[in-house]
Amino acid sequence: MKERRSQPPFLVADVGGGISGLATAYRLIEQSQHLQAPIEVRLFEAGSRLGGVIHTVRREGFLLEAGPDSFISEKPWALALCERLGLGPHLIGTGEAHRRNFIVHRGELHPVPDGFYLLAPTQIWPFLRSPIFSWLGKLRLAADLVLPRRRNTSNPDESLARFVRRRLGQQALERMAQPMVGGIYTSDPEELSTMPRFLEMEQQHRSLVLAMWRQRRKMRHSPNSQPSGPRYGLFVSLDQGMKLLVDTLEARLPPGSVHLNSAVDQLKCEPGSRCWRLRVRDGTWIDADAVCLALAAHQSARLLENLDSSLAEKLRSIRYASTITVNLAYRCQDIPRPLDGFGFVVPAIEKRQILACTFCHVKF
Repeated sequence: MKERRSQPPFLVADVGGGISGLATAYRLIEQSQHLQAPIEVRLFEAGSRLGGVIHTVRREGFLLEAGPDSFISEKPWALALCERLGLGPHLIGTGEAHRRNFIVHRGELHPVPDGFYLLAPTQIWPFLRSPIFSWLGKLRLAADLVLPRRRNTSNPDESLARFVRRRLGQQALERMAQPMVGGIYTSDPEELSTMPRFLEMEQQHRSLVLAMWRQRRKMRHSPNSQPSGPRYGLFVSLDQGMKLLVDTLEARLPPGSVHLNSAVDQLKCEPGSRCWRLRVRDGTWIDADAVCLALAAHQSARLLENLDSSLAEKLRSIRYASTITVNLAYRCQDIPRPLDGFGFVVPAIEKRQILACTFCHVKF
């Protein structure tokens, strides 16, 4: 009898050791347990550590996040990943006290009116009492109640800035929508497409304000109702910092599968049993059955230029925002005002070199 040869593993080259590359590598290892042919993953990271923009530092008794400090539970995939990794006991939500944010207006912090959700109010009196808007600005925003819905929807890709000006006025854009969007998405509303849910609100209810009022009333009478306005409870973090997710993913990968300081500088596709060839910075060539590029768009474009110039050009056209995160620590008694909120956002019209600030010890 002939001896039956075992099938060689299907080799996947995973390029990029940020959270996307790590999660992909772990998912492939998870799925290989249910497949007839085993999967081998080799992860190549250009830097000296994994995690990409996620990085947690402990210094002088402080836990400092150099990148994101949380993720959103409304999009369930990160939460599900944490549960599969056994990180459920380490998940923490936002603090119950002081669930509000501030906006800088004429150099001072003013609370976002209760019930104000990103673009428009769901409660009338907190909005009317707020000094963030002038009376003309409040009247212009209230005009949304009588303005007709947009009829020409042949080009639905309307910028958020244009949408807000059209429905709610310039003050609503400058003093609320722009700083909120800037603080959350680090994006210019002039270049950001309007969120589909706001376009749907206009088409279904005609008025954005009316749609939010109706939504608030419906939720208030629902047995599983949640507070109207910003849903701060959606933000979830880890008690040892976001790097705990990175470290746990790395520990679940097979020994020897992670290659640090190993930038991939060339990618080829050639006929053969393993058609993909990758060259690492040190000149080593790696053969693989499949490749996953978990990189920034412009980095993927560079590797794909000689394989698909059209795709590379599209990737290169994707624009990125550049941000800097600064961590500062103070004694609470040295701060002249109570930090009774999660933080603040800064409108561009304030001419400051800061987008937003989070009071981490209050938020979590």
